[in-house]
Amino acid sequence: MKALIRLTLALAAVASFAAIAADNSLPTPDPAAHAAAVAARQARISAGRAHQLASGGKSVAAVNTTVSGPRVANSFRAYPPSCAADPLPTTPTGPTSSATVPLYTRNLNGDPGVPENATITLWRIACSSSGNLTPYNTDGGSNAILLMKIDRSLQTTDVLPTFPSLTSTQTGTTVNLVRSALEPNTVISEMPFDATFQAASTVYVLENYPDSSFGFTYFDYLFNLTIDPVLDANGTGAATLQIGDFNPTQADYPAAFQNLPIDGYMSSAWYDSAHSGEGFVLQIYNNADNATRTLFAAWYTYDDAGIPFWMTAQGVAAYGSNTFSNVPVYYFTGGGFAGNFSGVTLNNWGTMNFSFPDCNTMKFDFNGAATNVAGGPAGNGSRTFTRLADINGLNCE
Repeated sequence: MKALIRLTLALAAVASFAAIAADNSLPTPDPAAHAAAVAARQARISAGRAHQLASGGKSVAAVNTTVSGPRVANSFRAYPPSCAADPLPTTPTGPTSSATVPLYTRNLNGDPGVPENATITLWRIACSSSGNLTPYNTDGGSNAILLMKIDRSLQTTDVLPTFPSLTSTQTGTTVNLVRSALEPNTVISEMPFDATFQAASTVYVLENYPDSSFGFTYFDYLFNLTIDPVLDANGTGAATLQIGDFNPTQADYPAAFQNLPIDGYMSSAWYDSAHSGEGFVLQIYNNADNATRTLFAAWYTYDDAGIPFWMTAQGVAAYGSNTFSNVPVYYFTGGGFAGNFSGVTLNNWGTMNFSFPDCNTMKFDFNGAATNVAGGPAGNGSRTFTRLADINGLNCE
């Protein structure tokens, strides 16, 4: 594994993903060679599935909930599960790599057509927290998720391009199969080689198959990714991209040095170990507009007399936001114990801001006052709370 240790500054110059080769000609496809390649890949995948079953299938199953420690949906995964949420971003950021590949096409009858040029772009999204070892890397360094975008050159629907074959090579490995999925944090779902697609532009996340027989790629280290449309048996039209070692800098990957993008992985109980008896229960969920997330938080604190007092906060932030800003905070009056009341009054307390520097840290600012309650909590300031637990063992890393 020493060969996989992160490369030094001598290789930093190629970290922006250099294309080794790309033939953009449009040769006549060879249906027989294409069919043979499809059969060969399907046979390898079938063998891998059989190997999974023979080994008990534990590589694809969630860790049993009776076992302590983090639950990992796929022990062969290439990035922490909290690195990205659905939907995947569609705009490349940071260093990118691209190539034009003439994709194999088929008409509605299944007959091959003239290859369609597609622009394929790869880029990484940094995971803000690091320090995790295998399966993401071997040195506890920074983690990222690798995305691939395919932009079609034509908008036809009667002749459709097919998804190319994706394989990788890396120091100490033979040819590995690379799995692609339309959403992050999947187990075995994939966009299979040779499947047709119609969308003008689609983003995929690249992953390992969940079994060692498929090969294994450390996507945070230097490796070569081959994108082959299999127009014939000679690799015509294929592109091989060298994906550089992931060493995030403030200029290239500012997200690696910022607060985490907010998603459901922040849902948890939060507390201050120096002040037992106070805390938050916080829930974040996606809204029906598929563009925003809602935060609901209950703050269990005390009034000036030391009597327990709870307040609630609820706000909305767009996908990709790393802060919930100016979240309204409320408190209730007129209630009774165990439902012994006919109605309550909702009162405005003030506002709060929430952010998450890493998976186990929540920072919040507050400013408000419970003016309708004698001795009610009031003030402004900033606090830092610690995650108490993961929800159902689904850990943020």
